[in-house]
Amino acid sequence: MSENTDLDKILNDLQSKYSNKFRLDQIHLAFQIYIDLFILKKWESVEFKNNKDLIFIYAIEKLENLNNYNIVIPCKSTSIWSLENLKETFYNLNNNDDNNNLNNNIPIDCKSFTLGIIDDDSSISYYELSYDTGLSDILTNNNK
Repeated sequence: MSENTDLDKILNDLQSKYSNKFRLDQIHLAFQIYIDLFILKKWESVEFKNNKDLIFIYAIEKLENLNNYNIVIPCKSTSIWSLENLKETFYNLNNNDDNNNLNNNIPIDCKSFTLGIIDDDSSISYYELSYDTGLSDILTNNNK
């Protein structure tokens, strides 16, 4: 099977799995992140996961360090992220139905996630948001 055929199959599988839950543009954004991490950057494990609100990527750069995983949330460069959106995303990632089933039952305690920001020209920038680097104070104090 050629690489293009493999990618077509992956995209078709994604569309079949997620088309009744998510918009087509969300599926395509996740697919673009997959291509960037797995095909171009050669990360060793890249899996599609979802919760009720979003499709995200569970990725490990080198399999010898399974604790060094990344959760990548695909989004457009025009996406608007509020403190409430960030708080909700952390909550949803930590209360995900698949939480204990990711990559050979490695449990997740999601203290950070990475935005995979896709621009109109298809370039991708990655921006990590970490709960432990002051964001927790902002999100907690936002309710007061």
